[in-house]
Amino acid sequence: MNKKLLKLIASSSVAMTLMAPGVAFMQTNPVVMAAEQSQKTVGMTVYKYSKNHRNHAKSMAQGFVGDKVQLTVSQKHVTKMIIHVDGKNSPMGKGQNVNKIVKSLKINGVSGKKENVSADKSSFDFVFAGKAFKNNGWVKMQVTIDFGGKMTEQAWVKYDKVSGLTTSKKKTDKKQKKASKKRVKKVSKKSTHGQRR
Repeated sequence: MNKKLLKLIASSSVAMTLMAPGVAFMQTNPVVMAAEQSQKTVGMTVYKYSKNHRNHAKSMAQGFVGDKVQLTVSQKHVTKMIIHVDGKNSPMGKGQNVNKIVKSLKINGVSGKKENVSADKSSFDFVFAGKAFKNNGWVKMQVTIDFGGKMTEQAWVKYDKVSGLTTSKKKTDKKQKKASKKRVKKVSKKSTHGQRR
């Protein structure tokens, strides 16, 4: 057999051997990522809107959105939040077309997407991006309802605490950077003023 042909076959087999582990990794990696996701249920209370959430009277929206949310957690971060809307817990929604009554829901600036509407339209899910959730914190909510005319109500949402989540430090870091810049400017001004004297 031609020596050049033998060399070509040998180099091709070595290349395939080196590529094989990489191919196996690519196939198994999505499975590992999926396994890292978990579901958590956390308590939620909806209060009537007031300045700095001082008023702790419960909002009528609580009857529609319930007192719990479902979270999808991946790598210690909330990636998705689900609120189940059901008219049976509200005197105004019981036996009604809740899908028609509750038009939209926005929490912490994130709009929910309607999914899983029941056959009788009495219940459905609002699905949010993870940003809608604030661990053990307060966020603003806007709900638009229609009882013969659209009306938008503002409210406060207070979430319970979920253990094992990573707290975002972006805002804190920005504040610290601004504060350090101001200190540097003050020090530089004092030093230049002293030199002029």
